[in-house]
Amino acid sequence: MRKTILLTLAIVILILTVVFTLQNTSEIQVNLLFWNIKTSSALLIFVSFSLGILLAISFLTASIINLKRQLHESKSIIKKFKKMDVSSTTDKSATQVK
Repeated sequence: MRKTILLTLAIVILILTVVFTLQNTSEIQVNLLFWNIKTSSALLIFVSFSLGILLAISFLTASIINLKRQLHESKSIIKKFKKMDVSSTTDKSATQVK
């Protein structure tokens, strides 16, 4: 259900961006440091939007990889504690039988 909502939201944002881009097709001049670029505002909007998405994906991917690594480490620590608990329980039951 959550994936459906997120996918729908992403599609709506994409459609709104495309509509906004197509409605702003006038030519503009962009001055950035030593560059002077003359381009349509639609292209500039679309490129800016695309770069923003790529940056967000790269940051989120790095976070996801870090969280998965932490999860794996936590699971291995839990396994070690479970093995310690099982071995101490079997030691206690073996001494009680004697």
